[in-house]
Amino acid sequence: MTDLDILASNDVLLNRKEASRELLKMGIRRSPATLAKIFCTRSDGPPVTHLGRTPYYPRSLLHDWARSRLTGLRSSSSQPLRAGNWSAREDRPSL
Repeated sequence: MTDLDILASNDVLLNRKEASRELLKMGIRRSPATLAKIFCTRSDGPPVTHLGRTPYYPRSLLHDWARSRLTGLRSSSSQPLRAGNWSAREDRPSL
């Protein structure tokens, strides 16, 4: 996906506070400060675009990122970590 694809889509752009609330709806607690730290210090954070100095997170890409970070279900810590199969479900209610 190129930068122009993001701008041409009808995806909603969320500021850090809104992105934090959106993740909370998914059961993932990440404060706006944590999202800022991930952006500044790591390379595995959610995709961001900027308008001036303000970062914006495309909602669908934020959801994709969150699902990609979740592991599959395990019943013991001795089981190996494996990627979960958390694809977007068609029958889920829109947020």
